[in-house]
Amino acid sequence: MGQARSRIAAIKADSITAMATAGSTNQLGFERNVKLYPWYQAFYNAFAWMPVFFLYFSQHLTLDGVLRLEAIYYIVVVILEVPSGYFSDVVGRKKTLLISTTALIFSYILFALGGGFAIFAIAQALLAMGISFASGTDTSFHYDSLASIDREDQFAQREAVVARNTFLSGAIAALIGGCLGAIDLRFAYVASAVAAVGTLTIVLLFTEPRSHQQATVLGRGFISQLKKCVSMLSQRSLAWLFGFAVLMVVLNHIPYEFYQTYIKLTSEDIDAPLSMAPAIAGLHMAVAMLIGSYIAAHSIRLRDRLGIGPTLLLCVVIQTVIIAVMGSVLSIWIVPLILFRVAPRALMTAPFNAAVTPRIPQAQRATYLSIQSLVGRLAFSAVLLGLSFLAQKESASDWISLKKILLASTFLALVGLVILSITHRWCFKHDSQPVSE
Repeated sequence: MGQARSRIAAIKADSITAMATAGSTNQLGFERNVKLYPWYQAFYNAFAWMPVFFLYFSQHLTLDGVLRLEAIYYIVVVILEVPSGYFSDVVGRKKTLLISTTALIFSYILFALGGGFAIFAIAQALLAMGISFASGTDTSFHYDSLASIDREDQFAQREAVVARNTFLSGAIAALIGGCLGAIDLRFAYVASAVAAVGTLTIVLLFTEPRSHQQATVLGRGFISQLKKCVSMLSQRSLAWLFGFAVLMVVLNHIPYEFYQTYIKLTSEDIDAPLSMAPAIAGLHMAVAMLIGSYIAAHSIRLRDRLGIGPTLLLCVVIQTVIIAVMGSVLSIWIVPLILFRVAPRALMTAPFNAAVTPRIPQAQRATYLSIQSLVGRLAFSAVLLGLSFLAQKESASDWISLKKILLASTFLALVGLVILSITHRWCFKHDSQPVSE
């Protein structure tokens, strides 16, 4: 009898020791997540292909084929955006990021191999999968990892560091991609693939945050998940932030979509070797990203000084001014101003994530962020469709046509700015406390 009790006691002691060891291992894993996450974002966002992708597609396909490729990307993003967020919430953050990174690697390999439209279409679909599965999950993973070690209060400042690294990485990748593209456009995708392998290595070192180690799909149906996410918009402050996010997706894309045409119109008389086009595009993007990196690093400091509402409204003002000036004056002297098109995104990223993420329960976090991203993308698609009617009878590279598009975008930006300014105080007057779990 005494021996039996001794054995039971020994088993209990072993179990307690095993649990303590596992807990200690997990703790180290969560801390490793926090240390590695900025590096994950730096490698993930090393899009060396971005300055040259249109040139590369045009090298192999006609213009209508290039446009179809772009359409394939957006269609797949629309299809996968919200389901990928749901997958992240019910299955786990690490698994979702593994799918994202693996899809990017195969996408870049296919692009680098080249080929016809079919190969490029598959690569575009994989690229869209890689972007969609990371959207919302990355921010959720960061917050969940900090919550696992009771360091949620560091989220805002750490997001600023992450945003800084993201823009700095984008600058370096753009410069490398542009220079490699001047030799062979495929090399930009090879460089992106190398960075993606680095991303995969980091993801494999991640530990699933505590909140998802016992994740289960039971009782968490997709429709029910969507309803819970939509119901959160009954919070005035969250609804305001959602509206801001949608507006800024549209406004941040306007200068990006049209700056190349604007620069072309201002420099038609400047002769430059065609082979230098990738390097010039890479240099321009690198400088813009460096500006974004500096602003992102100081974004939380500015938020602390101005407050979340004024800081985000300032982002709208900056982008509105850039679009308005582009639509009012055609001059080579405006080109340096266009470099600041990334400033609003750099300024808003960390403060916005810090304002939204803690307000969303962990079980719905990635799904909600994916919905927010999807609505923004759909809004931008609708705006592009509307703007296209302004240039129906004119060349897409004609100044009159471009001016109409940019001034119409300015009007839209001003309407959004007025609405957000008027509703800001009312929406945040009785702001509820953030809910992290």
